[in-house]
Amino acid sequence: YPGRLHFVSGNQINVQIPWEVQGRNSVLVKVSTGPLTESALYTLPLNKYSPAFFEIPDLGGTGRQLVAALDEAYQVVSSTNPVQRGRVVQLFANGLGPVTNTPPSGEISPANPLSETTETPVVTIGGQNAPVQFSGLAPGNVGLYQVNVVVPEGLGAGLHEVVLTIGGIDAKPVLLYVKE
Repeated sequence: YPGRLHFVSGNQINVQIPWEVQGRNSVLVKVSTGPLTESALYTLPLNKYSPAFFEIPDLGGTGRQLVAALDEAYQVVSSTNPVQRGRVVQLFANGLGPVTNTPPSGEISPANPLSETTETPVVTIGGQNAPVQFSGLAPGNVGLYQVNVVVPEGLGAGLHEVVLTIGGIDAKPVLLYVKE
């Protein structure tokens, strides 16, 4: 099955691993740049879950990397636009595993019905449980997961760590700005 290209540069290739290889322990990978140039075959180990948040530079100019997140007004969360306690925030990730209503590999995710993860992750913000409202593929995107959570009421204003766990595997902690 061919991987679906998302981005290519001189030293990086972003590829969607085809849904069709779910359940395998590994796949053989070869990179071709034309009919005369291709890499050797190499083995890529696969896991059901390999959670990771997408991170972006803080639009507020602090120099920090923050979780890629949107507030309820679909504005990017940053140091100058922190998310409010008790409100829903959309977090963007990859590696959250199988989904219902799986779209064909390389195709955009549907809005109706949604493609939801078959397991609901656990998310904490500042060490407090953040109830998950939705976990699945972001509609209108290819291979991008969206996790909507409620920001805990008990958090103080400021910068907080966000941790996601799915299938017993923790994503690397990321940072999120919260306001009261």
